[in-house]
Amino acid sequence: MKFLLALLLPLLFATVASAANSGDVKKLLETRQCKGCNLENANLKGFYLRQANLRGANLKGANLNGADLRGALLVKANLKDADLRSCNLEDANLLDAKLEGAQWQNTIVSSSTVIAPKWRLILQVVNQGVTTDLDGRDLAGANFNGLDLRDVNFTDANLKGANFNDTLLNEANFEGANLKNASFFISDLRNTNLNQVDLKKGFLQAADLRGATLSQSNLNRANLSNTYLEKVDISNSNLNNANFARSYLNNANLNNSKLRDTNFQTADLHGAKLDNVDLRNANLRGADISATVLGNSNLRGLKLEGANLRAMNLRGANLSGLNLKNVDLSGNDLSNTNLRGTNLTGANLSGANLSNANLSGAILKEADLKGVNLSQVNLNRANLKKADLTSVNLSRSDLTDAILIEADLSQANLSNTNFTRANLKSANLERTTMNGIKLDYAILCGAIMPDGSKGKCRMR
Repeated sequence: MKFLLALLLPLLFATVASAANSGDVKKLLETRQCKGCNLENANLKGFYLRQANLRGANLKGANLNGADLRGALLVKANLKDADLRSCNLEDANLLDAKLEGAQWQNTIVSSSTVIAPKWRLILQVVNQGVTTDLDGRDLAGANFNGLDLRDVNFTDANLKGANFNDTLLNEANFEGANLKNASFFISDLRNTNLNQVDLKKGFLQAADLRGATLSQSNLNRANLSNTYLEKVDISNSNLNNANFARSYLNNANLNNSKLRDTNFQTADLHGAKLDNVDLRNANLRGADISATVLGNSNLRGLKLEGANLRAMNLRGANLSGLNLKNVDLSGNDLSNTNLRGTNLTGANLSGANLSNANLSGAILKEADLKGVNLSQVNLNRANLKKADLTSVNLSRSDLTDAILIEADLSQANLSNTNFTRANLKSANLERTTMNGIKLDYAILCGAIMPDGSKGKCRMR
């Protein structure tokens, strides 16, 4: 037997240990005395370790599936993320052992097994199902991976770092629960109550949350990429730095939420409610935010390149200084909107409502402004080079120091417009004095006219 063991040990070490200390593995197999040993990630599947001394040993991530640990001493052992499925722990002593993330399916314990009540309860849930409400219970670090926990009451429970990956949680109630760092990867959370939960740094990637409620919750730095959140209520929540990339949020309610530095890249937010939100520095590149409401929101530093912004209500929003190059804003309500210094190069603004908008210093090169009413709009120092302003009403607007080189102003109404020092070189002013559409009373003092001449200053 000893001769056979001597032949097999080198092979065993090759498969048993990864991060584990090879000398410690050998010691365990030969003597079953391995106090304080480093057996991290060791493959000890099915091993006979009855009455082994593993006090204070590091067994983090170890595979103990089917191992015989009857009567083993595991006091203060680190068994985080260990595979304890079908493991026999009868009469074992796990006093003060670290068991967060451990797998418990079909694990055998006896009444004399020394284990904290918390882990005995989790063993019961995993192997016998939920027989009582779990509200207010301490279940931090529990591994419920793949279980059916539909309709379970977790109200106010401590589930910090819990594993709910691939878990059925339909209609479950987590209201007020501590879910910091909890993981719900590809879980079914439809119609689940997550109101007032703390999901800071939670992982919900590819989870199904349709019909769920998350209002007044903390999802700061949570990962919700590729998640289904149609019509979900996430209002009044902290979503700063959260990741919603490629997620489906159409018709979701995010009113009054904090969305600073949040990632919505290529997400579907069609019809979402985003009224009175803080979206500073959020990433909405390539996102569909058409038909959304963004009134009274802070959008400073917002990244919108390639986003679909059609049919939006941006009335009164602060879009100053943003890069909206080539965006489609056609038909949008931009009344009273602050577009000061905004880059709207190549933007489609046809049919948009810009009444009382501030476009001072805005860049509107090659922008499509057909059918836009710019009457009485502040456009001083705006850059409208090659902009399409065909038939646009610019009466009484302020275009002081504006750049309108090669702009198409044919048939535009420019009466009483202030073009002081504006550059109109090569601009198309065809028919601006015909059919009642006049340049009468326009101020052209110091302006560079289409033919390169300088406009005269005159008393009005």
